[in-house]
Amino acid sequence: MTQWSMRQSLFCLVGSTALTTTLFFSGYLIFQKMKKDRSQDPQYLIQSIVQTGPEKEALKSAYLAELLDLSFDRPTNLFACNLKKAEEKLLSSPLIAKAHVQRMSPHSLYIDYEVRKPIARLRDYENIGIDRDGFLFPLSPFFSPKELPEIYLGLPPFGQPEDSQGRAGGLWKTPIHNRYFDLALQILHFLEGSSWRMGLKIKRIDVSNAYAPSLGQREVVLLTEEELLVERKEGKVQCVFPKILRLSTKDYMQQLKSFFLLQKSMLDDYRKQISLSEEPPSGVFNPRIIDLRIPQLAFVENKS
Repeated sequence: MTQWSMRQSLFCLVGSTALTTTLFFSGYLIFQKMKKDRSQDPQYLIQSIVQTGPEKEALKSAYLAELLDLSFDRPTNLFACNLKKAEEKLLSSPLIAKAHVQRMSPHSLYIDYEVRKPIARLRDYENIGIDRDGFLFPLSPFFSPKELPEIYLGLPPFGQPEDSQGRAGGLWKTPIHNRYFDLALQILHFLEGSSWRMGLKIKRIDVSNAYAPSLGQREVVLLTEEELLVERKEGKVQCVFPKILRLSTKDYMQQLKSFFLLQKSMLDDYRKQISLSEEPPSGVFNPRIIDLRIPQLAFVENKS
């Protein structure tokens, strides 16, 4: 058997390495050329967006295209589109919580995304919704009109620094984290899970004075409505009864339970008065203020 000399072995090693390197770089250059040619080929121009997510077409494709700077006037090549940057552009919208972008050859961009879900309107600002994580986003025209409770926190103007109570103005892409929002969220969660509500609609949760410096000013205010269908001689009448509940910051749960017990007798009283009245009732009655902050007592006042 012929044995190779050291010189022959070294020559063979260098030669094979050079050949492998040449083949690699040749293949790389060919790949780059194909990639460049494909990124300039008009048959790969983006013509449509295919979108998926937990909700069917949660946002219009035109809005997604606007975020991605896509236009029919200036078409973008599918393979010239940077997918990572495309995802970053989508996530720059305060409406979008998650996003993933893929190519669908020959001319479609696939977007899988999730929008934020409003739990309430933020009364502090115009046309702003808030989700359970405290993120803010515009409501109209992106969400179909529906009845949402309002939350009022007493925040400074949008983008302004913290006030003396530690409340900073809202910002896009930055969740609200303060004790006022935490309290409003706890109250909303309690009301949503309560089996005693008996058709009570929560219109607004106002915690702006929940931690006021003066103990006498501290309160949580709930604006509620109840609808009641009353039988009269002329037929059934739909009536609405607004109420303003004043609660303490610490004991609101027990106070709400006391109100729910009081609520049934109040509705029965409403029903009796309307049925006996000779005058036809108006659709919406004057609000009643119910102060439950003092233990074992409920002060009821009609608001003119």
